[in-house]
Amino acid sequence: MKITWRLTLWYTIALVLVLAVILAAVFFGMKHLLVNQAEQEVVDAVGRIEALAGTSEGGNGSHVHIDLDDPELTQVAGSPVLWVQITGPDGVVQRSRSLGQATLPSYVGPPVERQIFGEQVILYGRKLPWGSVQVARPLTQEYRFLFSLLRLSLLLEGVGLGLAALGGLVLTRLALEPISTLTRTMLSIGPEDLNRRVELPGPKDELRALAQAFNHMLDQLEEGFRKQKEFMAAVSHDLRTPLTVIKSYAGLIYRWGKEDPQVVAEAAAAINRAAGLMERLVNDLLLLMRIQSPAGLRQEEIALDELVNEIVSDAAIIAEGVTVVKKEFPRVRVRGDRDYLRRAIWALVDNAIKYNRPGGRVMVSLAVVGEEARLEVADTGVGIPPTEINRIFDCFYRLDSAREQGKGFGIGLCLAKSIAEAHGGRIEVKSELGQGSTFTLILPSAPSP
Repeated sequence: MKITWRLTLWYTIALVLVLAVILAAVFFGMKHLLVNQAEQEVVDAVGRIEALAGTSEGGNGSHVHIDLDDPELTQVAGSPVLWVQITGPDGVVQRSRSLGQATLPSYVGPPVERQIFGEQVILYGRKLPWGSVQVARPLTQEYRFLFSLLRLSLLLEGVGLGLAALGGLVLTRLALEPISTLTRTMLSIGPEDLNRRVELPGPKDELRALAQAFNHMLDQLEEGFRKQKEFMAAVSHDLRTPLTVIKSYAGLIYRWGKEDPQVVAEAAAAINRAAGLMERLVNDLLLLMRIQSPAGLRQEEIALDELVNEIVSDAAIIAEGVTVVKKEFPRVRVRGDRDYLRRAIWALVDNAIKYNRPGGRVMVSLAVVGEEARLEVADTGVGIPPTEINRIFDCFYRLDSAREQGKGFGIGLCLAKSIAEAHGGRIEVKSELGQGSTFTLILPSAPSP
């Protein structure tokens, strides 16, 4: 069943229940009012009978003085039909009105509703010095009025419900038309036109919020497809270079290798270097994929100061034309995977060495601030343009200068950021053109033992 019909059905059922409650309240409220009025009328009728008998004047009175055809009895009772029965002290009916040979129950007590002679009546009886009197007032007119009112109300309710259901269906369709528009637009958007967006005019309501959420999803999909294309292009480009080297030197060996061992040695060395580049690229890609699942990380306590000391010592040996210096490190403990953290820290230090000036410096410092361990790697390189800072952590993204010099694959910073986030941390960067850059790895510190 379509949501339009479901909403209309729910709305109609709710309206039926509300109207049923209102109708029941009106019916029983009106009945209570009419019955109370009838009860008061029979009480007034008995009072009139007492007055006619002379009992209300302080004497014993006598039923012989009562004129049962007194018109005031009918006026007081508010009904042309009034059953009156006068009973003597011995319980024998002495006189009656409108009863013929029938008799009323010898009831003495407050007004009650009973069925007598097949009719609903209000019966009231009072004991007097000379006997008792019973007065019954039929409720025929009241019930006829109530059931006429009920039939009319049901008829009007049925007509009203029909009109309300029809109007609800029309309004529901109008209200849900934007969803139909949104659905048609969503179905028409394919991988080739992810730049399309849903235009939903009207007030800023839940439907507009739904359209904005869908547009946000399209933004993410478009960005994901863009990054995927860039990723595939970058991987293809970075693999093409070593593959070309391998193919070229393999051809060289095929042509001249049999006659010249020197050619074979040079070609083998070049092929080995190209294979090493390919292996490093593939390993980085595999590491990048594994880091997306933090469940695979080992959780152990790591002496971060010792790990950074090892990395700085290794970097100082291989750095050519760049000085790597460090400050005295305090004792810092973190929890995580030592191998992954080594890879992230090495990426930051290696990046500072690669993109430094000849004769430049790399300064490494470590501190604990509050509940965070902060590792800073600062260089004296050329700096990063402000427009590029937000993209340097994208996989395979390289600055123009790095791309021209063929430095790296553009995976290091992407890996470092992913590893930091997998450990509940982050990387911050500050850079000034011509002055250098500072990368700060921030990790949650472990409590001191």
